[in-house]
Amino acid sequence: MATNTIELVKEILKPEKSRQADTKVIFTPIDLSSLEGQPRDVITSSTDLHESTTLAATATATDFRGRTTDTDSSVNQIYHEDSEVFPEGGWEAWRVVLGSFFGLIAVAGFVNSIGAVQAYISTNQLEALSESQIAWIFSIFLFFAYTFSGLAGPFFDSFGPYYLGIAGSILFVGGTMMMSLSSKYYQFFLALGLCVGIGIGMLMTPLIAIIGHWFNYKRGTAIGAATVGGSLGGVIFPLVLRALYASVGFAWAIRVVGFISFVVVVLALILIKPRLARTPFHFRVDSIIDFRSLTDMRFLWLTVANFLGELAVVNGFTFMTSYALRQGKSEKLAYTLLTLLNSTGMLGRWLSGVIADQLGRFNTLIAICIMAFTTILAIWLPFGHSTAGLITFSVVHGFCNGGILSLVPVCCGQICKACDYGKRYGTMFSFTAFGVLLGIPISGALIKPGLDGYNNLIIFTGILYVGTTLSVLLSRYCIVGFKLNAKV
Repeated sequence: MATNTIELVKEILKPEKSRQADTKVIFTPIDLSSLEGQPRDVITSSTDLHESTTLAATATATDFRGRTTDTDSSVNQIYHEDSEVFPEGGWEAWRVVLGSFFGLIAVAGFVNSIGAVQAYISTNQLEALSESQIAWIFSIFLFFAYTFSGLAGPFFDSFGPYYLGIAGSILFVGGTMMMSLSSKYYQFFLALGLCVGIGIGMLMTPLIAIIGHWFNYKRGTAIGAATVGGSLGGVIFPLVLRALYASVGFAWAIRVVGFISFVVVVLALILIKPRLARTPFHFRVDSIIDFRSLTDMRFLWLTVANFLGELAVVNGFTFMTSYALRQGKSEKLAYTLLTLLNSTGMLGRWLSGVIADQLGRFNTLIAICIMAFTTILAIWLPFGHSTAGLITFSVVHGFCNGGILSLVPVCCGQICKACDYGKRYGTMFSFTAFGVLLGIPISGALIKPGLDGYNNLIIFTGILYVGTTLSVLLSRYCIVGFKLNAKV
């Protein structure tokens, strides 16, 4: 008895590190076939759960510069949410991805096709106005889309996707139908800029954020697969519009796009399904836009990257068709270029997600950003006057755009908890909205008369991509410092 007491006292007085070194974990053999579609980390006891949670907290601690103190070379997740079990597959999870895919055909597909609308109304209904004046319609459209995407984040976390989805669908489809009747500047401003913009913003966040309820380790692949829908919509809508502009006119061409959008959005709302518990909602400014999250330097620099990158991507989608027409190319080729941008964007969205899950989300995003500004300055600027140059640029740059658009949300999810994802994602795009509001009119004002009139716009877009690359690099630095071989 005395011996046992002495041993117990020794154990209590033993230093903490020694006790941890002596700790033995006993694993029970399990049937691996039963784990198909299940999370990779299996917690076998409450002790394991406690130790796992402790390690997770340690892994995410930050120093005074905002960097994580754990700089392991195989960093895969900045937030290890071991206490939350993610399905990582199965019919329920992939059904949600399919629903998001359908919804993004309409929502992101319309945004990616905006150049087809801009090119038509600038040479028909609004031909008397300057490029800069017309650009304000599309900047207001994107401003409201991004702003309400941001506002929708905390509402999604608290109320789920359905209220936002129904309200957004009514505004989106209704605004599209009203746009088909528009012929004056203020009518396009209200129908497209206001109604369609707000509707798309209310739909975008739940369609992306809902995937984070079901995937953690495979989130890059899942979001990449879903966002392929946006590129597919960007292929379908310009082809539909170009064919119908000539045969039935602008009004019915836009209505057909509205009908297609209605069908796929309804399918999306049927298929998507929330899984995580809802967070309490308090109507305060900080419950809608999470200003405190900007003290996290990883998130701050990623927000700056998204701010610059979204404007750069939008410039290509908005002005590519009108640029080709300025170069004397046929209307068929001009609309085909937009289709090429979105076609290769499908491959970029899917493949970048797969690569990111293997090599690191931030690593892959940095590589794609470098490729993007290289194509701007090495292909579009010097060779954009030629048909071969335009086609080559559209193919390569479309791939880059797809990768950037799909990886930024994944990187955002990697540096925050799943329950905060909607708010963080929304906060990021709330700031992006103001960049787009001013950026597109500035881009339009940079366009001058003549064949070389778009050169200033092209250079400006290239600079935006350089800034995007540097910002992602700084975000990565705040996570792992200068470790080049870190998987992050």
